[in-house]
Amino acid sequence: MSGSPPTSKHADSPPSADASPTLAPRNATEDAILEAARELLSEGAHEQVTIDTIARRAFVSRTTVYFYFENKRAVMDRLIQQAFSDMDDAASPYFEGAGDPRMELALGLARFVGVVNRNGPILMLAAHLYGEDEHMPSQWEPYVNRFIAGAEARIARDQLRGLAPDDIPARVAAQALCAMVERHLTIEVIRNGRDIREAVRQLTELWFRAVYAPADKTA
Repeated sequence: MSGSPPTSKHADSPPSADASPTLAPRNATEDAILEAARELLSEGAHEQVTIDTIARRAFVSRTTVYFYFENKRAVMDRLIQQAFSDMDDAASPYFEGAGDPRMELALGLARFVGVVNRNGPILMLAAHLYGEDEHMPSQWEPYVNRFIAGAEARIARDQLRGLAPDDIPARVAAQALCAMVERHLTIEVIRNGRDIREAVRQLTELWFRAVYAPADKTA
């Protein structure tokens, strides 16, 4: 695979890492195309999904699909972008909250894990494509960066409020914990089908203890 994968012709240009990325408004036809691709991914391997099968499932012509998306990879990228965006929105009770960290963390992670579970085939495809490209595609990066930035901002606020020790920089903590969540959910929930409620409980406790437990002054 050479070069950067194309994006939807009608999607917004990828924003900078510091911006809040948004997806361009979609009409009913584009929604139908994306929903068709989503259904096909849930039914089999992504190699079996083609522009022809997407068009047939969406009850549109190949020409119509190509009007909205340059190729199949552009359709897949858009589904992945939407999944990442939905995951970020789901975590907002914690990222944007200012109350009890444990309660808001549990709520945010429960919503986040629910989105992950609903988008399992799409996120497995993202992991596969990431491995093929050997680097994060530029179309996904703003969405991933926004998630890490949300975690960093909340941790930093709680450090300033005296609710969390500040011996570990908020950025370092956010990057490590987001990587932990991503790996755990990919292996335990998406691949192995483990109980979602138990995954939420475990991740909440691990995150809370990592961020909010008193620092070891003897270390």
